[in-house]
Amino acid sequence: PQTPVSTLQVAYPSAQVAGDLNVVVVGWNDKTAQVTSVSDSKGNVYALAVGPTVLPGTLSQSIYYAKNIAAGANTVTVSFNIAAQYVDVRVGEYSGLDTAAPLDVTAVGAGNGVTATTANATTTGTTDLLVSGAMVTSWISAAGAGHTLRFITQPDSDLLQDRVVTTPGAYSATAPLGGSGGWVIQMAA
Repeated sequence: PQTPVSTLQVAYPSAQVAGDLNVVVVGWNDKTAQVTSVSDSKGNVYALAVGPTVLPGTLSQSIYYAKNIAAGANTVTVSFNIAAQYVDVRVGEYSGLDTAAPLDVTAVGAGNGVTATTANATTTGTTDLLVSGAMVTSWISAAGAGHTLRFITQPDSDLLQDRVVTTPGAYSATAPLGGSGGWVIQMAA
């Protein structure tokens, strides 16, 4: 939405599969509003993976996840303590992940320039899914190197992307901006 909101709902486009993992990336254009809850119509329980990461005075973003989800049509609801500016919610569903303890490590970054990048995070699993979201004041032109683009929101041009790595090690997430601007990027492995 292009007007301030205190609650936003996002429906998954198709029925979800039991046992999958939901990832919800929530971004907003202020530092005052705070997320008070992330829930969904299937009763899945969401945990904060990382955040909020704040670019002072400009952008805030957090990543939430629900493990071992219930099957069926589903709508995610994000609520704030006050109306938040330019809320942008990106949702993803992933299969084949640990249903008990899916979160390994996280990394964040915030700044200004033409490339959003997180710090490195050292994964411990032999195979890890790295999911990242970026929120920007300019626009994002593509997925970062080695990542698969899931979508860029319109009109705000924020990103959801992922990649699978098959050896433990230090990894980061990047996203190229189409013009110089402020950015917040987070990655959850």
